[in-house]
Amino acid sequence: MRWELEQRSPADLVTKLVTVYDNPYSAAEDAHAIVVLTEWDEFKTLDYERIYKTMKHPASVFDGRLILDQRQLREYGFRTFAIGDLAAKRRYKAL
Repeated sequence: MRWELEQRSPADLVTKLVTVYDNPYSAAEDAHAIVVLTEWDEFKTLDYERIYKTMKHPASVFDGRLILDQRQLREYGFRTFAIGDLAAKRRYKAL
């Protein structure tokens, strides 16, 4: 991933602004939000309850591929945003 970013931006800028983690649990720790931009199966089966407990709150999930169970994520406490989810658009329009 770092290599791909460096092809489009100066390497020193990527090193300064981008942190690459070995696993999604470490990446989400103390974050305000996570963004899922792939449909890879490994992201469907993560322990999102565990992830939520390590994040800053309110914690949000942006699901760009509609692969996650939005209802389950909300039960864990996440604010959820999914591309193509009209109900979510109506729900958060009032905020």
